[in-house]
Amino acid sequence: MSYRARFEQLLRTLQAHPDVEVYAWAVEPPASAARLADAERFLNVQLPPAMRAFYTELNGFFVEWAPIGDKHEEKTSPFGYPDYGQPPGCINLLPIEEALTTAWQEEYHVNEIQSDHWEALYGRPQTEAEAAQLADRGACCIDNFSKYNHADLILGPEPLVVISTDHGADMDSSDHMTFETYLELTLATWGLNRYRSAGIGWSRKSQRLHQFTDRPSLDQVIAQMRAEAE
Repeated sequence: MSYRARFEQLLRTLQAHPDVEVYAWAVEPPASAARLADAERFLNVQLPPAMRAFYTELNGFFVEWAPIGDKHEEKTSPFGYPDYGQPPGCINLLPIEEALTTAWQEEYHVNEIQSDHWEALYGRPQTEAEAAQLADRGACCIDNFSKYNHADLILGPEPLVVISTDHGADMDSSDHMTFETYLELTLATWGLNRYRSAGIGWSRKSQRLHQFTDRPSLDQVIAQMRAEAE
C-alpha cells in the first residue's frame, strides 16, 4: 500500500470513530519534480527512497485530533506552529520545501548537532567538511507536531530522524531512525507524541531504532488516553 493510501486510511479511521473528534486535516498533492530536485541539492545527497516515495505521493500531511469530550484551548492550523494546550494527536508532516530549509536552524527551532551526538548517529567523527556544513545547516524540522517536541532530520551522509525535546534545544535524547521508520512510528502511534515512543532522556546514548512493532488499535489508544486522564 502506498504512503498516500496509508495516511488517508489513518485519516478515514479517525474520522469514522465515534469517540474521536478530528479538528483539522490536509492531504497535499504530490511534490513536483523540481521541488524534489531542490530537496536533493539541499541535502547534498540523494533523497532516501522512503522520502522520495512519500513526497512523490503527497507533499505534506496534517491531522489533529482528540477523544470526544476533551477540552483543548489551542488548535493547530495545517502546517502551522503548535502551541501549548493543543490536542494530543497531531501529525504535521510539512511540505518538502517548508521542511528542508536553513530557517529552522537560523531561527533556533532546532539546535546544532554536537560532535558526540554525530558519532552516536554515524559511528565515526565528523570530517572538517561535515563540521563546516553542520554549522550552517545541521538539521531541519520535518514533522512539527508539538511545541515542545518535533521530528527533525539530521543532514548527515545518511539523513536520519530524531525526536527533539525542550523546544528543539535537546536533539540527542531520543533514539534515531530512518525517515521510513519514522513514518512507521507515526502511523503506528496514531499521531500521538512520538517522543513517548523514541525518547530516552539522559538514560543512555542514542541508538538506531530499526523498526517499531507496537501497533495498538485506535480503541486501545483511546482507552489508554482516558485512563491516563483520570
